[in-house]
Amino acid sequence: MELLILYGLLLTLPKIILDALEINFLKTESQKKAYILEESKFKQAAYYAITKQKISLIEHCLDFMLVCFWISFGLAFLEQTLSLEGTLKDIAFVLIFLCVGSLASFITDAYKTLVVDKKFGFAKGGVGLFLTDSLKSLLLLIVFGGLIIFAFVWVMNHISYWEFYAFILGACLIIGVNLLYPIVIAPLFNKFTPLENTELSSNINELLKKAGFHSKGVFVMDASRRDGRLNAYFGGIGKTKRVILFDTLLDKIPKNSLLAILGHELGHFKHKDIFKMMGLVLGFLALLFFIIANLPSSLFALANLTQNPHTTLVFLLILSTPIGFYFMLIINHISCQNEFNADAFGAELTSKEDLALALLKLIKENNTFPLAHPLYMRFYYSHPPLMARLVALNCENLAQNSPQEHSIPKGNE
Repeated sequence: MELLILYGLLLTLPKIILDALEINFLKTESQKKAYILEESKFKQAAYYAITKQKISLIEHCLDFMLVCFWISFGLAFLEQTLSLEGTLKDIAFVLIFLCVGSLASFITDAYKTLVVDKKFGFAKGGVGLFLTDSLKSLLLLIVFGGLIIFAFVWVMNHISYWEFYAFILGACLIIGVNLLYPIVIAPLFNKFTPLENTELSSNINELLKKAGFHSKGVFVMDASRRDGRLNAYFGGIGKTKRVILFDTLLDKIPKNSLLAILGHELGHFKHKDIFKMMGLVLGFLALLFFIIANLPSSLFALANLTQNPHTTLVFLLILSTPIGFYFMLIINHISCQNEFNADAFGAELTSKEDLALALLKLIKENNTFPLAHPLYMRFYYSHPPLMARLVALNCENLAQNSPQEHSIPKGNE
């Protein structure tokens, strides 16, 4: 019971409070003069954001109920009834824990994708595509999750000071995922084809050379199969770096604005932001392993468990959520600084006006509500608010309508 009260106070209650603050903020601001977006889209974007926050409230409660289930009797029941021994039991125990969590979120994910996103014109795929994606994700969890769990269990069973070597293993996995994601994982869910627009491809390659960046090519992703929103990104590290453009982006963003967006992304690579963020994640991982390696056996006894590799890994997964929640304050603050620096680089590489217009276009096309509660942003926003970015670019005059009557949050600048 003590564990559950602590979990609720440290994680569930703060998340509920933040969601309530955000919902109230959105309701208040949506009643004021439209800002950035047209009047109808401004209110629709607010309604969409409020709807998502209400679903988030339900998810927090379900998460707490699931943790209550596991800590109260679920883990002990699984320990007693799982008729396996040794490493096989370790792997099965942790996999069952992960799969139950994945299945528990299936209903809310389905509702958000197939009902809410469909209602607001974002989701393009149907039930079949959603089920296919979910099945692929579950299979990846079972196959690769099982292999990863086996590796951690082996380290814990055979090496003294296992937490140090488990951290090294975790670091290798994080680097490996970043390395392989664009060429192994992403193609499992989307189709990537070389950019056929030779003029645009030539302009992009010139931009890449100007920034001193080398990639394995410019690829178009069939994002429109699932979603109508716009995006672009650079994926991979080392020799797997590649430029990814959503097909939705090509249809709706002018060439100069598209190049400005890519210039911004190039800024992240130029400033080695991906390595900075990986360093932060590794710091978080090191903190987790230090904490879990020093947990007293009495803590496991509170859940009627003995301390062994599989219960240790499950506790690590449970504790990672509240610890990660507060660690995101650091990550988001640094991420927002990175965004400002990337904006400055992109503006210098192309033009600040083109970048500002591109940011405005993304907000409008994605129908994103341009405001959020300042405290909520600290925990959940990895990007500064639009107006703060426009001010930093000295292009706030390009925003339609005056934002003066709104509570404009300054973000993490």
